[in-house]
Amino acid sequence: MKRVQIKSKRVRHFFPWIYKNEVENLTGFEPGELVRLFEQERFVGIGYINPNSTISIRILSFKDVVIDRDFFLSKIETAYQKRLDIPSDAYRLVHSEADGLPGLIIDRYGDYFSVQILTAGIVKFKEVILEILLKKFAPKGIYIEAPKQQMKKEGLEPFTQIVGVLPDEITITENGVRFGVDLLHAQKTGFYLDQRKNRKVVTNYLKQRAKVLDCFSNTGGFGLYTALLKDADATLVDISDAAIKQARRNFDLNNVDATFIEANVFDYLRELRKQKAKYDLVVLDPPSFAKTKGEKKGALKGFKDIAVNGMKLVENGGYLALFSCSHHVDMEDLTRVVLKAAIDNKKSVEVVEHLYQDRDHPYLLNDEFSLYLKGLLCQVFDL
Repeated sequence: MKRVQIKSKRVRHFFPWIYKNEVENLTGFEPGELVRLFEQERFVGIGYINPNSTISIRILSFKDVVIDRDFFLSKIETAYQKRLDIPSDAYRLVHSEADGLPGLIIDRYGDYFSVQILTAGIVKFKEVILEILLKKFAPKGIYIEAPKQQMKKEGLEPFTQIVGVLPDEITITENGVRFGVDLLHAQKTGFYLDQRKNRKVVTNYLKQRAKVLDCFSNTGGFGLYTALLKDADATLVDISDAAIKQARRNFDLNNVDATFIEANVFDYLRELRKQKAKYDLVVLDPPSFAKTKGEKKGALKGFKDIAVNGMKLVENGGYLALFSCSHHVDMEDLTRVVLKAAIDNKKSVEVVEHLYQDRDHPYLLNDEFSLYLKGLLCQVFDL
């Protein structure tokens, strides 16, 4: 295994990424090759290298260990043991760097798995990972994807692979709520597992038969929880026809009903303002507005727009839930957005919950990028 000289302050704090400008020499390496890392003569870790990527090295271990099948098995077993008491048959089994396997995402949906391979280093271990999953869990089917966007950064071709058989739809249950999941056509790796805890927390604040507006509803998470657990009068809004259709199926699975609106949320909120509509809860859970640091300014404008208009629809004493799934928009940013919206609306706002990704999506203090989902649940009062 080749030695690589690096110079990085953050690696001394066990941050798992080494950038191009922190590597002494990137020539003569093939994408995904394992390397031993040194700062001068001090060993700092073992990782895989890719000269094509801005993140040139991702560290697998800060100890001098053998990276083989047993290494991957140990990491997957450790991750599995941490998730045994998740209140669902669907959860994230491996969360990339936060579970010590950078570039690898594994989501479990009962007897089926969805695997995302995001780096050249993990591509090299694909068969090892697949063999471990098949032997340990005996799944009926596995969907493997190396997405186009990530593979382009790695200098590789994207690919998909199906092992075993995948049904058109898998039914999962979380906190007693049932959802249908289409692994082949859904967003992300099938379902927004990271909001599991938040769906329950937000719903717990509602009284029976509350009136709920679930914006950017996707396949119906928040709205379905409120309809099933609190008999809420829920309205779901999403621009995607496919998402709305899946949301309808999810409501049918649970024998509850709602109003489904296929529309641009920004425009629809303005329509509701004109109608002077009011709700006990407004949920604003948009897709990532800021996938890069450069997009943050525009993202905050988008958040301000929906927060101002969403807050206008909240009954006195009702609730507003606002989420960001971008690392680049932090809790402080969200707080400022809600404060500005409150001032514009002449409202008093009390933060009742700070919300984050559920614990099967771990947040490591040594890796700031592992924290990405933040939310505020606020109670809104007239002045």
